[in-house]
Amino acid sequence: MTDSAHEALQRFVVGQSRAVTALSRLIDMHFSWFDMPDPQHRPPNALVIGPTGTGKTHAIKVAADALRIPCLVVDSTRLVSTGSSTTLTLEDILQSLVKRARPVSGGSAPEDVAARGIVFLDEFDKLRYTKATDDTAAVQRRLLQFIEGDSLDLAPGEYDTPRDLDTQGILFIAAGAFSNIQSVKHKRGGTVWGDLIRPEDVHRYGFLEELAARLPIIIRFDELATEDLREILGRDEVSPLTFYREYFGRHGFRLDIAPEAQTEIAKAAAESRLGARGLHQELFPVLNDLANQLIPAGSPARGAPPHTRFEVTSTIHRQLKSGSFELRPEHLTPIDRPVTEPDL
Repeated sequence: MTDSAHEALQRFVVGQSRAVTALSRLIDMHFSWFDMPDPQHRPPNALVIGPTGTGKTHAIKVAADALRIPCLVVDSTRLVSTGSSTTLTLEDILQSLVKRARPVSGGSAPEDVAARGIVFLDEFDKLRYTKATDDTAAVQRRLLQFIEGDSLDLAPGEYDTPRDLDTQGILFIAAGAFSNIQSVKHKRGGTVWGDLIRPEDVHRYGFLEELAARLPIIIRFDELATEDLREILGRDEVSPLTFYREYFGRHGFRLDIAPEAQTEIAKAAAESRLGARGLHQELFPVLNDLANQLIPAGSPARGAPPHTRFEVTSTIHRQLKSGSFELRPEHLTPIDRPVTEPDL
């Protein structure tokens, strides 16, 4: 298995061990294929299903960064509307992937590096259709041709010359929440497949049978539980608290969140059912009120190490949430600073 991607996913993705293992193996198979490319037996593409805020897009970016391969995240809804300045064509996607490949191409041609890259189709479930005549059904047919094509002519852009991009080695990963797909799965009947979601369920959900078949690997990201969100808060590499600590630090305060307060924050975030995004939703109102009392409006960052410590205890956290907190001198603790040599 590609060690750098697997290690990075284990380090930066919380609460998705089964999905991380499957995603690491899929990417390893993708890379292995390039050792002896066989056009008749190409590596599979994948569909990632899971609630919002569970780390789907984050995981793909982490793996791509670890392997230094280009990864383009595409909002699938931009493929639907026509005549809009925000509409994306399939050629636009590949042009953008080539541009992403330039910083990591080294001495290779960017299009050759792009041919090993990842196209991540986010919000893919928004392309479901109810009738075969819907606009989204037409977009699905275009995507089907895109995914199974061997090469595509790239029209010259402002800085580009005409060239072909071989797409047969590009890893296409679609992702979305696919809300209520469980109800579709249950209509299939039987229990032989347990809790697995299969391409036929994706077809019944509102996708062309041929397109669902081109995404045969289905990786599920589970909803994050309170303990997962608590673990995220405790990992500096992925914790949103790192951002807030750095902000308060620039203004001379070391912000500490007591363990019991972090548990309360994680529990409230879990109740919002927004996954890791719920942590920001829970943290910002509380720390905004705290900043309003600690940091005067318009106060510039000091650019010096913090000299005062403030700990958000469980009690203070509840007071900040209710709007009843009042700053008192005993809440602030001076930080001992090393003695420096006097200026001569």
